[in-house]
Amino acid sequence: MRAAVASFACLTAMASLAFAAPPQEGSIPTYYLRGYYRLNDQRPTWQDSDSSPWSEVKSNAPWVNRRLVNWGYVPFTHDSKNYYCMIDHGSRTGSHVVDVTFMCGDPATVQWLFQNNWRPNVALIGGGPPLQSSLRSSNAR
Repeated sequence: MRAAVASFACLTAMASLAFAAPPQEGSIPTYYLRGYYRLNDQRPTWQDSDSSPWSEVKSNAPWVNRRLVNWGYVPFTHDSKNYYCMIDHGSRTGSHVVDVTFMCGDPATVQWLFQNNWRPNVALIGGGPPLQSSLRSSNAR
């Protein structure tokens, strides 16, 4: 009898832990970017980011254009300014290392890109973040 009660108590405790804290469905992701590709009229250029957060905005916000969201842009706010970002979850050409690349622009620029049916892409050479020097080379004398 004791074993049955102990088993039941254990199962009850495990079930309560499983349902104690369900993930919040309404939570909005926030990112701290080292940098991003700034969208301009023709070619994205690398831009260092500050330490301010990039907060994703729900697609029902008043300034968000649903057509841009349907085309793949994600609305963000950064330093109290509105942006649309195209997020690429893949590896760079010639690499097998998966990286997340943000290409962001102000709403007017992104609207122009959309109207001209232009999708941003990053050039194969140049324009990217500066390479980080290794610790070994900085300590070598």
